[in-house]
Amino acid sequence: MICPNCRKEVPDEANFCKYCGVKLVKDAELPPRDIIRNIVIRRIEGIRKRDPKAIESLVDPANYTKFDDWPPFYLQESEALENEAKALRVLKEYDYEIRGWKIQVFGDFAVAAFMIRYRGLIRNLKFNVESRVSVFLSKAGGEWRIIHEHWSRIPKIKSESESS
Repeated sequence: MICPNCRKEVPDEANFCKYCGVKLVKDAELPPRDIIRNIVIRRIEGIRKRDPKAIESLVDPANYTKFDDWPPFYLQESEALENEAKALRVLKEYDYEIRGWKIQVFGDFAVAAFMIRYRGLIRNLKFNVESRVSVFLSKAGGEWRIIHEHWSRIPKIKSESESS
């Protein structure tokens, strides 16, 4: 389990985070919006930890689609997970900050929207990207799963001094 406060990994059976002391609540006790947020954070932590299996465990593979902010830019289906797994093999560093959460739950469907700034090193090339992200989830068999992600890069606007 990932601590929702400090984002460090703690044992699933823990009641309190051993790093920051926050009380940990099991998903069944959490409101749906918090469950959705935790799933999205675990998905992004899967990138940070370069763990394609963790990412795969959070999606509904039969219905999953993705628009990415890295090539290929077309609508991907199950190949999105394969493409990401390949990229994770050459990812050296990854860190991120999320802000501006908006989570809406519509019965057995939910949408999480947020801004993310992520930076790191892939194939010895540094990157620093800001994107807006929408994640769509569905609930089946009592479990929330990601069914679609849309990552959209925010273009960097050059200042006048950079344009000259």
